[in-house]
Amino acid sequence: MHNGVRLNKVIDLLEQREVVFGRVVMNGNLDELMYWNESDYDFVLIEMEHEGFNFTKLRQSLSQMLNRRQIVDKGSLQPETMPFAWVAPDARELLVNQWVVQQTLDAGPYGLIVPGLTTVEEAKGVVAAARYPQAPGAKDADPPGIRGWWRRYAPRYWGLAPQDYFDSADLWPLDPDGELLLIGIIEDAEGVKNIRDILREVKGIGAIWMEHFDLALSAGVRMGEPFPEQEQALLKVLDACKEFDVPCGVGANDAAEAELRVEQGFRIIITGMFRPDNSILDAGRRAAGRTPGDKPPLGYT
Repeated sequence: MHNGVRLNKVIDLLEQREVVFGRVVMNGNLDELMYWNESDYDFVLIEMEHEGFNFTKLRQSLSQMLNRRQIVDKGSLQPETMPFAWVAPDARELLVNQWVVQQTLDAGPYGLIVPGLTTVEEAKGVVAAARYPQAPGAKDADPPGIRGWWRRYAPRYWGLAPQDYFDSADLWPLDPDGELLLIGIIEDAEGVKNIRDILREVKGIGAIWMEHFDLALSAGVRMGEPFPEQEQALLKVLDACKEFDVPCGVGANDAAEAELRVEQGFRIIITGMFRPDNSILDAGRRAAGRTPGDKPPLGYT
């Protein structure tokens, strides 16, 4: 926290048992980032998995979401719309490429989205890569962190002194005061099978995103074809998250689906880049008891 205020609005809302809403924007799409930064979305996922895996673009994207007027009006360093970064390598690859996590976090995002999470070993490796080494004997020292120290970009972006950033940039809820949210994406049958073991054994995973479209693809089902097991797997992951009190996220393609997912108990609702209006967000917020804000409608004309 900084002056008694959480820096990460999404963590703040999740601690209050609220449902949060995010939107996907491609890395480097500066106009889109500025546009949605002024909406009622709680966070934006800067997508680097399928397009734009570039750290210079990531820093530019993050800078575009730095709104001085919002900071002054709000009176704190907590951004109104949180910037999260979605890395390209999956969890398996990150076991030997932890530098990707380090350089991503060194740019300054408040959240890290890791695709292809399937095993406990992978989850522990990602958690270790995302946190600094802890003091000997600390109660939250496991998994041990291996992130190296770099004082330039992230502390300045967060508006903190380097030591304050070091103290704040740990994984929630492993560190109850941590301001980084690590979201693992479950995308195949192995991840679904192992979800309870992952959540039981790895406390640094702050949230799970069940990507049911990739689940169908991993089973050899073509886009648009029926896949009854998809919903079953989705609800199995949701049940595991409820059991271990870990927020579970899912995508929503229209207003009705957003309402359904909120009613089912999903606490993170994510919309894609191809829905330019606010109908999904507004429907989801109403279903969650969070009335739409007073910001003007953001639709393309």
